[in-house]
Amino acid sequence: MRAKGCLRFAWCVLLFSNLAACQALRAGAARAVITPEVAGHTVYLAGFGHNRIATGVHDDLSVRCLALADGSGSVTLCSADLIGLFYADVKKIRELFAADASPNSWLIVACSHVHEGPDTLGLWGPSPAQSGTDPAYLDWVERRIASTAAEAVHSMRPARLEFARDDHPLLGQLQSVDRPPYVHDPYLFVLRVTDPSTGAPIATLVNWSDHPETLGRANTEISADYPHWLRDRLEGQLGGMTIFFNGAIGKVSSLGSDVALQDPDTGGLAGDGTWKKAEVLGTLLGKLVERALKSTNHADIQRIRIAHSTVFVPLENDRFRAAIGSGVFSNRRPLYTNGKLDSLTERRKVGEAGEPAIPVGREVETEVDYIQLRSRSTVVAEIAAVPGEIYPELVNGGISRYDGADYRDAAFEPVLRQGLHSRYQFVFGLANDELGYLIPKAEWDSEPPWLQNRARPWYGEINSLGPSAAFAVMNAFENMITKLSGPTKP
Repeated sequence: MRAKGCLRFAWCVLLFSNLAACQALRAGAARAVITPEVAGHTVYLAGFGHNRIATGVHDDLSVRCLALADGSGSVTLCSADLIGLFYADVKKIRELFAADASPNSWLIVACSHVHEGPDTLGLWGPSPAQSGTDPAYLDWVERRIASTAAEAVHSMRPARLEFARDDHPLLGQLQSVDRPPYVHDPYLFVLRVTDPSTGAPIATLVNWSDHPETLGRANTEISADYPHWLRDRLEGQLGGMTIFFNGAIGKVSSLGSDVALQDPDTGGLAGDGTWKKAEVLGTLLGKLVERALKSTNHADIQRIRIAHSTVFVPLENDRFRAAIGSGVFSNRRPLYTNGKLDSLTERRKVGEAGEPAIPVGREVETEVDYIQLRSRSTVVAEIAAVPGEIYPELVNGGISRYDGADYRDAAFEPVLRQGLHSRYQFVFGLANDELGYLIPKAEWDSEPPWLQNRARPWYGEINSLGPSAAFAVMNAFENMITKLSGPTKP
Protein backbone atom coordinates (compact mmCIF):
# COMPACT_ATOMS: atom_id res chain seq x y z
CA MET A 1 0.00 0.00 0.00
CA ARG A 2 1.36 3.39 -0.93
CA ALA A 3 1.51 6.29 1.50
CA LYS A 4 -1.66 8.04 2.48
CA GLY A 5 -2.82 10.63 -0.02
CA CYS A 6 -1.79 8.72 -3.16
CA LEU A 7 -5.06 6.85 -3.51
CA ARG A 8 -8.54 7.78 -2.41
CA PHE A 9 -11.73 6.29 -3.68
CA ALA A 10 -15.40 6.09 -2.85
CA TRP A 11 -17.41 3.13 -4.02
CA CYS A 12 -21.08 2.55 -4.51
CA VAL A 13 -23.11 -0.57 -5.25
CA LEU A 14 -26.33 -0.59 -7.24
CA LEU A 15 -28.18 -3.83 -6.55
CA PHE A 16 -30.86 -4.38 -9.13
CA SER A 17 -33.62 -6.93 -8.86
CA ASN A 18 -34.44 -7.46 -5.23
CA LEU A 19 -37.77 -8.55 -6.70
CA ALA A 20 -38.93 -12.14 -7.17
CA ALA A 21 -37.08 -14.37 -9.59
CA CYS A 22 -40.03 -14.29 -11.98
CA GLN A 23 -38.93 -10.83 -13.16
CA ALA A 24 -37.80 -11.48 -16.73
CA LEU A 25 -34.55 -10.09 -18.00
CA ARG A 26 -35.04 -7.51 -20.73
CA ALA A 27 -32.68 -6.08 -23.33
CA GLY A 28 -32.67 -3.41 -25.99
CA ALA A 29 -30.18 -2.21 -28.58
CA ALA A 30 -29.70 0.97 -30.58
CA ARG A 31 -27.06 2.52 -32.84
CA ALA A 32 -26.37 5.88 -34.47
CA VAL A 33 -23.87 7.29 -36.93
CA ILE A 34 -21.31 9.67 -35.38
CA THR A 35 -19.17 10.44 -38.43
CA PRO A 36 -18.01 14.09 -38.47
CA GLU A 37 -18.71 16.28 -41.47
CA VAL A 38 -15.54 16.42 -43.56
CA ALA A 39 -16.57 18.58 -46.51
CA GLY A 40 -15.80 22.20 -45.69
CA HIS A 41 -14.38 21.29 -42.28
CA THR A 42 -10.93 20.61 -40.88
CA VAL A 43 -11.08 17.31 -39.02
CA TYR A 44 -7.87 16.37 -37.23
CA LEU A 45 -7.46 12.62 -37.08
CA ALA A 46 -6.47 10.99 -33.80
CA GLY A 47 -3.23 9.09 -33.42
CA PHE A 48 0.03 8.93 -35.39
CA GLY A 49 1.22 12.46 -34.69
CA HIS A 50 0.02 15.99 -35.30
CA ASN A 51 -1.69 17.74 -38.20
CA ARG A 52 -3.15 14.64 -39.86
CA ILE A 53 -6.28 15.95 -41.55
CA ALA A 54 -9.20 13.87 -42.84
CA THR A 55 -9.67 13.94 -46.61
CA GLY A 56 -12.81 11.79 -46.85
CA VAL A 57 -14.95 9.04 -45.33
CA HIS A 58 -14.39 5.39 -46.16
CA ASP A 59 -16.97 3.98 -43.74
CA ASP A 60 -19.13 5.56 -41.06
CA LEU A 61 -18.29 5.73 -37.39
CA SER A 62 -21.04 4.71 -35.00
CA VAL A 63 -22.06 4.43 -31.37
CA ARG A 64 -23.79 1.19 -30.41
CA CYS A 65 -25.57 0.57 -27.12
CA LEU A 66 -26.95 -2.50 -25.36
CA ALA A 67 -29.32 -2.03 -22.40
CA LEU A 68 -29.95 -4.84 -19.90
CA ALA A 69 -32.56 -4.73 -17.12
CA ASP A 70 -33.46 -7.23 -14.43
CA GLY A 71 -36.74 -5.81 -13.15
CA SER A 72 -35.72 -2.93 -10.91
CA GLY A 73 -33.03 -1.14 -12.88
CA SER A 74 -30.89 -1.24 -15.99
CA VAL A 75 -27.32 -0.93 -17.17
CA THR A 76 -26.57 0.40 -20.64
CA LEU A 77 -23.28 -0.47 -22.30
CA CYS A 78 -22.21 1.84 -25.13
CA SER A 79 -19.21 1.56 -27.43
CA ALA A 80 -18.25 4.48 -29.67
CA ASP A 81 -15.87 4.53 -32.64
CA LEU A 82 -13.68 7.22 -31.06
CA ILE A 83 -10.07 7.49 -29.88
CA GLY A 84 -11.37 8.15 -26.37
CA LEU A 85 -13.37 10.44 -24.10
CA PHE A 86 -12.45 12.02 -20.80
CA TYR A 87 -14.33 11.41 -17.56
CA ALA A 88 -15.78 14.93 -17.77
CA ASP A 89 -17.27 14.07 -21.17
CA VAL A 90 -18.87 10.90 -19.81
CA LYS A 91 -20.32 12.80 -16.86
CA LYS A 92 -22.00 15.17 -19.31
CA ILE A 93 -23.31 12.25 -21.37
CA ARG A 94 -24.75 10.70 -18.22
CA GLU A 95 -26.54 13.90 -17.32
CA LEU A 96 -28.15 14.02 -20.77
CA PHE A 97 -28.97 10.30 -20.59
CA ALA A 98 -30.56 10.60 -17.14
CA ALA A 99 -32.97 13.23 -18.41
CA ASP A 100 -34.35 10.78 -21.00
CA ALA A 101 -33.85 7.33 -19.47
CA SER A 102 -35.88 5.48 -16.88
CA PRO A 103 -34.97 5.72 -13.17
CA ASN A 104 -32.25 3.44 -11.81
CA SER A 105 -30.43 3.40 -15.13
CA TRP A 106 -26.63 3.18 -15.11
CA LEU A 107 -24.53 4.05 -18.16
CA ILE A 108 -21.05 2.94 -19.22
CA VAL A 109 -19.45 4.60 -22.26
CA ALA A 110 -16.38 2.96 -23.80
CA CYS A 111 -14.41 3.86 -26.91
CA SER A 112 -12.86 1.50 -29.45
CA HIS A 113 -9.72 3.72 -29.60
CA VAL A 114 -9.85 3.91 -33.39
CA HIS A 115 -6.97 5.86 -34.95
CA GLU A 116 -8.93 6.76 -38.11
CA GLY A 117 -11.50 9.02 -36.46
CA PRO A 118 -11.60 12.59 -35.13
CA ASP A 119 -9.42 13.85 -32.32
CA THR A 120 -11.82 13.91 -29.36
CA LEU A 121 -9.08 14.33 -26.75
CA GLY A 122 -7.11 17.27 -28.19
CA LEU A 123 -3.67 15.69 -28.50
CA TRP A 124 -3.39 15.56 -32.29
CA GLY A 125 -4.03 19.11 -33.46
CA PRO A 126 -1.83 21.17 -35.79
CA SER A 127 0.94 21.35 -33.15
CA PRO A 128 1.64 19.99 -29.65
CA ALA A 129 0.30 23.17 -28.06
CA GLN A 130 -2.90 23.36 -30.17
CA SER A 131 -5.95 21.22 -29.58
CA GLY A 132 -7.31 19.07 -32.38
CA THR A 133 -10.78 18.86 -30.87
CA ASP A 134 -13.78 20.53 -32.50
CA PRO A 135 -16.01 21.70 -29.61
CA ALA A 136 -19.13 21.69 -31.80
CA TYR A 137 -18.54 18.09 -32.88
CA LEU A 138 -17.75 17.01 -29.33
CA ASP A 139 -20.99 18.54 -28.03
CA TRP A 140 -22.95 16.88 -30.86
CA VAL A 141 -21.39 13.46 -30.35
CA GLU A 142 -22.00 13.57 -26.57
CA ARG A 143 -25.67 14.27 -27.21
CA ARG A 144 -25.75 11.57 -29.86
CA ILE A 145 -24.33 8.97 -27.47
CA ALA A 146 -26.77 9.95 -24.72
CA SER A 147 -29.82 9.76 -27.00
CA THR A 148 -28.72 6.42 -28.44
CA ALA A 149 -28.26 5.00 -24.94
CA ALA A 150 -31.75 6.20 -23.99
CA GLU A 151 -33.16 4.68 -27.18
CA ALA A 152 -31.67 1.31 -26.19
CA VAL A 153 -33.36 1.57 -22.78
CA HIS A 154 -36.73 2.46 -24.28
CA SER A 155 -36.54 -0.44 -26.76
CA MET A 156 -36.03 -3.13 -24.11
CA ARG A 157 -38.08 -6.32 -24.32
CA PRO A 158 -37.80 -9.84 -22.83
CA ALA A 159 -34.46 -11.34 -23.74
CA ARG A 160 -32.42 -14.53 -23.57
CA LEU A 161 -28.67 -14.35 -22.90
CA GLU A 162 -26.06 -16.79 -24.18
CA PHE A 163 -22.36 -16.56 -23.38
CA ALA A 164 -19.33 -17.88 -25.23
CA ARG A 165 -15.57 -17.64 -24.95
CA ASP A 166 -12.62 -18.83 -27.01
CA ASP A 167 -8.85 -18.84 -26.78
CA HIS A 168 -8.03 -20.15 -30.25
CA PRO A 169 -4.26 -19.71 -30.86
CA LEU A 170 -4.99 -17.45 -33.80
CA LEU A 171 -6.48 -14.83 -31.46
CA GLY A 172 -3.07 -14.21 -29.91
CA GLN A 173 -1.32 -14.29 -33.28
CA LEU A 174 -3.48 -11.37 -34.41
CA GLN A 175 -1.94 -9.22 -31.65
CA SER A 176 1.50 -7.66 -31.96
CA VAL A 177 3.10 -6.83 -28.58
CA ASP A 178 6.00 -4.40 -28.87
CA ARG A 179 7.76 -4.47 -25.47
CA PRO A 180 8.63 -7.00 -22.75
CA PRO A 181 7.11 -8.93 -21.19
CA TYR A 182 5.44 -10.16 -24.37
CA VAL A 183 2.07 -10.92 -22.77
CA HIS A 184 -1.01 -11.01 -25.00
CA ASP A 185 -4.71 -10.90 -24.13
CA PRO A 186 -6.03 -13.47 -26.63
CA TYR A 187 -9.31 -14.21 -24.91
CA LEU A 188 -12.48 -13.66 -26.90
CA PHE A 189 -15.73 -13.24 -24.99
CA VAL A 190 -19.15 -13.06 -26.63
CA LEU A 191 -22.65 -12.27 -25.36
CA ARG A 192 -25.54 -13.10 -27.69
CA VAL A 193 -28.93 -11.56 -26.93
CA THR A 194 -32.10 -12.93 -28.54
CA ASP A 195 -35.87 -12.72 -28.20
CA PRO A 196 -36.90 -15.81 -26.19
CA SER A 197 -40.26 -16.21 -27.92
CA THR A 198 -39.07 -15.96 -31.54
CA GLY A 199 -35.33 -16.52 -31.39
CA ALA A 200 -34.86 -13.27 -33.30
CA PRO A 201 -31.43 -11.72 -32.71
CA ILE A 202 -31.24 -8.49 -30.74
CA ALA A 203 -27.49 -8.00 -30.36
CA THR A 204 -24.12 -9.72 -30.30
CA LEU A 205 -21.53 -8.18 -27.95
CA VAL A 206 -17.90 -8.99 -28.77
CA ASN A 207 -14.95 -8.30 -26.44
CA TRP A 208 -11.37 -8.74 -27.66
CA SER A 209 -8.11 -6.74 -27.53
CA ASP A 210 -6.26 -5.03 -30.37
CA HIS A 211 -5.53 -1.42 -31.34
CA PRO A 212 -7.73 -0.32 -34.27
CA GLU A 213 -4.78 1.27 -36.06
CA THR A 214 -4.39 -1.23 -38.88
CA LEU A 215 -4.47 1.46 -41.55
CA GLY A 216 -1.52 3.45 -40.19
CA ARG A 217 -0.57 7.11 -40.47
CA ALA A 218 -0.66 7.25 -44.29
CA ASN A 219 -4.43 6.81 -44.35
CA THR A 220 -6.46 10.03 -44.11
CA GLU A 221 -9.96 8.64 -44.70
CA ILE A 222 -12.26 8.23 -41.73
CA SER A 223 -12.92 4.60 -40.86
CA ALA A 224 -13.82 2.41 -37.89
CA ASP A 225 -10.86 0.19 -38.93
CA TYR A 226 -11.17 -3.58 -38.45
CA PRO A 227 -14.28 -3.36 -36.16
CA HIS A 228 -16.18 -2.13 -39.25
CA TRP A 229 -15.59 -5.43 -41.06
CA LEU A 230 -16.13 -7.47 -37.89
CA ARG A 231 -19.57 -5.94 -37.41
CA ASP A 232 -20.40 -6.17 -41.10
CA ARG A 233 -19.57 -9.89 -41.10
CA LEU A 234 -21.54 -10.75 -37.98
CA GLU A 235 -24.60 -8.68 -38.80
CA GLY A 236 -24.72 -10.33 -42.21
CA GLN A 237 -24.36 -13.83 -40.75
CA LEU A 238 -26.24 -13.54 -37.44
CA GLY A 239 -28.59 -10.56 -37.82
CA GLY A 240 -29.27 -8.06 -35.08
CA MET A 241 -26.72 -5.46 -34.02
CA THR A 242 -23.07 -6.20 -33.28
CA ILE A 243 -21.31 -4.11 -30.66
CA PHE A 244 -17.53 -4.34 -30.19
CA PHE A 245 -15.69 -3.52 -26.97
CA ASN A 246 -11.92 -3.36 -27.00
CA GLY A 247 -10.06 -4.84 -24.05
CA ALA A 248 -6.50 -4.83 -22.70
CA ILE A 249 -4.92 -2.91 -25.57
CA GLY A 250 -1.89 -1.41 -23.83
CA LYS A 251 1.06 -2.18 -26.19
CA VAL A 252 -1.19 -4.54 -28.25
CA SER A 253 -1.37 -3.54 -31.93
CA SER A 254 -2.69 -4.79 -35.25
CA LEU A 255 0.20 -3.13 -37.10
CA GLY A 256 3.45 -4.70 -38.22
CA SER A 257 4.71 -7.87 -39.80
CA ASP A 258 4.01 -9.85 -36.61
CA VAL A 259 0.36 -9.78 -37.66
CA ALA A 260 0.67 -11.48 -41.04
CA LEU A 261 -2.64 -12.07 -42.81
CA GLN A 262 -3.27 -13.84 -46.09
CA ASP A 263 -5.24 -11.95 -48.74
CA PRO A 264 -7.89 -14.48 -49.88
CA ASP A 265 -8.12 -12.78 -53.28
CA THR A 266 -4.44 -13.07 -54.17
CA GLY A 267 -3.09 -15.76 -51.89
CA GLY A 268 -0.31 -13.39 -50.82
CA LEU A 269 0.05 -11.36 -47.66
CA ALA A 270 -2.27 -8.42 -47.11
CA GLY A 271 0.01 -5.37 -47.01
CA ASP A 272 0.57 -3.68 -43.68
CA GLY A 273 -1.39 -0.44 -43.40
CA THR A 274 -3.85 -1.37 -46.19
CA TRP A 275 -7.61 -1.55 -46.41
CA LYS A 276 -7.29 -5.22 -47.28
CA LYS A 277 -5.46 -6.00 -44.04
CA ALA A 278 -8.13 -4.23 -41.98
CA GLU A 279 -10.85 -6.11 -43.88
CA VAL A 280 -9.16 -9.49 -43.49
CA LEU A 281 -8.55 -8.91 -39.77
CA GLY A 282 -12.14 -7.88 -39.06
CA THR A 283 -13.63 -10.68 -41.16
CA LEU A 284 -11.36 -13.29 -39.59
CA LEU A 285 -12.27 -12.10 -36.10
CA GLY A 286 -15.93 -12.37 -37.10
CA LYS A 287 -15.41 -15.98 -38.14
CA LEU A 288 -13.77 -16.71 -34.79
CA VAL A 289 -16.81 -15.22 -33.05
CA GLU A 290 -19.03 -17.55 -35.09
CA ARG A 291 -16.82 -20.44 -34.04
CA ALA A 292 -17.16 -19.47 -30.37
CA LEU A 293 -20.94 -19.22 -30.67
CA LYS A 294 -21.16 -22.89 -31.65
CA SER A 295 -20.52 -23.65 -27.96
CA THR A 296 -22.69 -21.19 -26.07
CA ASN A 297 -23.94 -21.40 -22.52
CA HIS A 298 -27.47 -20.15 -21.84
CA ALA A 299 -27.89 -18.62 -18.41
CA ASP A 300 -31.07 -17.53 -16.69
CA ILE A 301 -29.80 -14.15 -15.53
CA GLN A 302 -32.01 -12.78 -12.76
CA ARG A 303 -29.86 -10.17 -11.03
CA ILE A 304 -27.53 -7.43 -12.17
CA ARG A 305 -25.13 -6.07 -9.57
CA ILE A 306 -23.06 -2.98 -10.27
CA ALA A 307 -20.28 -1.39 -8.26
CA HIS A 308 -18.57 1.82 -9.30
CA SER A 309 -15.68 3.55 -7.62
CA THR A 310 -14.44 7.11 -7.99
CA VAL A 311 -10.64 7.04 -7.93
CA PHE A 312 -8.12 9.87 -7.66
CA VAL A 313 -5.04 8.79 -9.61
CA PRO A 314 -1.65 10.49 -9.10
CA LEU A 315 -0.51 12.60 -12.08
CA GLU A 316 3.27 12.25 -12.46
CA ASN A 317 3.65 13.02 -16.16
CA ASP A 318 4.58 16.66 -16.81
CA ARG A 319 3.72 16.24 -20.49
CA PHE A 320 0.05 15.81 -19.55
CA ARG A 321 0.32 18.63 -17.04
CA ALA A 322 1.65 20.94 -19.77
CA ALA A 323 -1.16 19.87 -22.12
CA ILE A 324 -3.70 20.79 -19.46
CA GLY A 325 -2.02 24.16 -18.90
CA SER A 326 -1.88 24.99 -22.61
CA GLY A 327 -5.59 24.28 -23.07
CA VAL A 328 -5.09 21.26 -25.34
CA PHE A 329 -7.74 19.34 -23.36
CA SER A 330 -10.16 22.32 -23.44
CA ASN A 331 -10.62 22.37 -19.65
CA ARG A 332 -11.94 18.79 -19.68
CA ARG A 333 -9.22 17.36 -17.43
CA PRO A 334 -9.41 19.19 -14.07
CA LEU A 335 -6.86 18.32 -11.40
CA TYR A 336 -7.40 17.54 -7.73
CA THR A 337 -5.33 17.50 -4.56
CA ASN A 338 -6.39 15.25 -1.71
CA GLY A 339 -9.61 14.59 -3.59
CA LYS A 340 -10.54 18.29 -3.83
CA LEU A 341 -10.60 20.38 -6.99
CA ASP A 342 -7.31 22.29 -7.33
CA SER A 343 -7.15 25.16 -9.84
CA LEU A 344 -3.77 26.55 -8.71
CA THR A 345 -1.01 27.05 -11.30
CA GLU A 346 2.66 27.97 -11.34
CA ARG A 347 5.09 29.16 -14.01
CA ARG A 348 7.35 26.33 -15.10
CA LYS A 349 9.74 25.87 -17.99
CA VAL A 350 8.47 23.18 -20.39
CA GLY A 351 10.73 22.40 -23.37
CA GLU A 352 10.56 25.10 -26.03
CA ALA A 353 7.20 26.39 -24.81
CA GLY A 354 8.76 28.94 -22.47
CA GLU A 355 7.27 29.10 -18.99
CA PRO A 356 3.52 28.57 -19.28
CA ALA A 357 1.16 28.47 -16.31
CA ILE A 358 1.14 24.81 -15.31
CA PRO A 359 -1.54 23.35 -13.01
CA VAL A 360 -0.12 21.99 -9.76
CA GLY A 361 -2.96 19.63 -8.74
CA ARG A 362 -1.65 16.18 -7.90
CA GLU A 363 -4.47 13.90 -9.04
CA VAL A 364 -6.86 13.06 -11.85
CA GLU A 365 -10.40 12.00 -11.04
CA THR A 366 -11.64 8.86 -12.78
CA GLU A 367 -13.88 5.84 -12.24
CA VAL A 368 -13.80 2.06 -12.37
CA ASP A 369 -16.92 -0.11 -12.74
CA TYR A 370 -17.60 -3.77 -12.05
CA ILE A 371 -20.75 -5.63 -13.07
CA GLN A 372 -21.96 -9.10 -12.15
CA LEU A 373 -24.63 -10.95 -14.11
CA ARG A 374 -26.05 -13.52 -11.71
CA SER A 375 -28.27 -16.55 -11.83
CA ARG A 376 -29.45 -16.75 -8.24
CA SER A 377 -26.23 -16.87 -6.18
CA THR A 378 -23.98 -17.87 -9.08
CA VAL A 379 -21.91 -15.25 -10.88
CA VAL A 380 -22.31 -16.26 -14.53
CA ALA A 381 -20.49 -13.36 -16.17
CA GLU A 382 -18.60 -10.23 -15.14
CA ILE A 383 -17.69 -6.94 -16.76
CA ALA A 384 -14.73 -4.85 -15.61
CA ALA A 385 -14.75 -1.32 -17.07
CA VAL A 386 -11.17 -0.01 -17.16
CA PRO A 387 -10.58 3.76 -17.70
CA GLY A 388 -7.60 3.52 -20.03
CA GLU A 389 -5.25 1.31 -22.04
CA ILE A 390 -4.28 -1.40 -19.61
CA TYR A 391 -1.25 -3.63 -20.16
CA PRO A 392 -2.27 -7.29 -20.61
CA GLU A 393 -0.10 -8.54 -17.73
CA LEU A 394 -2.24 -6.47 -15.34
CA VAL A 395 -5.26 -8.37 -16.62
CA ASN A 396 -3.89 -11.89 -17.14
CA GLY A 397 -0.74 -12.04 -15.04
CA GLY A 398 2.89 -12.12 -16.10
CA ILE A 399 4.22 -8.88 -14.58
CA SER A 400 8.01 -9.17 -14.72
CA ARG A 401 11.14 -7.59 -13.27
CA TYR A 402 13.96 -6.42 -15.54
CA ASP A 403 17.37 -4.91 -14.99
CA GLY A 404 17.10 -1.28 -16.03
CA ALA A 405 13.55 -0.77 -14.78
CA ASP A 406 13.16 2.40 -12.71
CA TYR A 407 11.29 0.59 -9.90
CA ARG A 408 12.49 -2.96 -10.40
CA ASP A 409 11.62 -4.05 -6.86
CA ALA A 410 8.18 -2.42 -6.70
CA ALA A 411 5.31 -4.53 -5.41
CA PHE A 412 3.19 -6.10 -8.13
CA GLU A 413 -0.30 -4.71 -8.66
CA PRO A 414 -3.35 -6.99 -8.19
CA VAL A 415 -4.06 -8.97 -11.39
CA LEU A 416 -7.63 -8.44 -12.58
CA ARG A 417 -8.64 -11.91 -13.73
CA GLN A 418 -7.29 -13.50 -10.55
CA GLY A 419 -10.03 -11.72 -8.61
CA LEU A 420 -12.90 -12.56 -10.96
CA HIS A 421 -15.30 -15.43 -10.30
CA SER A 422 -16.87 -16.49 -13.57
CA ARG A 423 -15.96 -18.19 -16.83
CA TYR A 424 -17.09 -15.16 -18.84
CA GLN A 425 -14.83 -12.24 -17.91
CA PHE A 426 -15.47 -9.21 -20.11
CA VAL A 427 -12.87 -6.44 -19.82
CA PHE A 428 -13.81 -3.13 -21.43
CA GLY A 429 -10.87 -0.81 -22.08
CA LEU A 430 -11.18 2.98 -22.38
CA ALA A 431 -14.39 2.81 -20.39
CA ASN A 432 -15.67 6.15 -19.05
CA ASP A 433 -12.22 7.76 -19.39
CA GLU A 434 -8.87 7.69 -21.19
CA LEU A 435 -6.02 7.74 -18.66
CA GLY A 436 -3.50 6.58 -21.22
CA TYR A 437 -1.34 3.51 -20.58
CA LEU A 438 -1.65 1.62 -17.31
CA ILE A 439 1.84 0.13 -16.85
CA PRO A 440 3.02 -2.13 -13.99
CA LYS A 441 5.31 -0.09 -11.77
CA ALA A 442 7.97 -2.83 -11.71
CA GLU A 443 8.19 -2.49 -15.52
CA TRP A 444 8.23 1.33 -15.57
CA ASP A 445 11.19 2.60 -17.59
CA SER A 446 11.42 6.34 -18.25
CA GLU A 447 15.13 6.71 -17.44
CA PRO A 448 18.17 4.90 -18.87
CA PRO A 449 19.42 2.19 -18.80
CA TRP A 450 16.49 0.74 -20.74
CA LEU A 451 14.89 -2.65 -20.25
CA GLN A 452 16.96 -5.50 -21.68
CA ASN A 453 19.79 -3.03 -22.42
CA ARG A 454 17.91 -1.57 -25.37
CA ALA A 455 19.68 1.31 -27.15
CA ARG A 456 16.61 3.57 -27.07
CA PRO A 457 13.54 4.02 -24.83
CA TRP A 458 10.56 1.70 -25.10
CA TYR A 459 7.25 3.28 -26.03
CA GLY A 460 4.56 3.65 -23.37
CA GLU A 461 5.58 5.87 -20.45
CA ILE A 462 5.19 9.09 -22.46
CA ASN A 463 1.44 8.42 -22.70
CA SER A 464 0.80 7.36 -19.10
CA LEU A 465 -0.20 9.39 -16.05
CA GLY A 466 2.77 7.86 -14.25
CA PRO A 467 4.14 4.80 -12.45
CA SER A 468 1.49 4.92 -9.70
CA ALA A 469 -1.53 4.94 -12.02
CA ALA A 470 -1.80 1.18 -12.47
CA PHE A 471 -1.74 0.54 -8.72
CA ALA A 472 -4.47 3.12 -8.10
CA VAL A 473 -6.78 1.52 -10.67
CA MET A 474 -6.03 -2.12 -9.85
CA ASN A 475 -6.28 -1.61 -6.11
CA ALA A 476 -9.68 0.02 -6.57
CA PHE A 477 -10.83 -2.98 -8.62
CA GLU A 478 -9.59 -5.44 -6.02
CA ASN A 479 -11.39 -3.65 -3.17
CA MET A 480 -14.59 -3.21 -5.14
CA ILE A 481 -14.77 -6.82 -6.39
CA THR A 482 -14.07 -8.20 -2.92
CA LYS A 483 -16.75 -6.07 -1.28
CA LEU A 484 -19.37 -6.77 -3.92
CA SER A 485 -18.84 -10.50 -4.42
CA GLY A 486 -19.52 -12.24 -1.13
CA PRO A 487 -20.03 -16.00 -1.34
CA THR A 488 -20.29 -17.12 -4.95
CA LYS A 489 -20.14 -20.28 -7.00
CA PRO A 490 -17.36 -20.06 -9.61
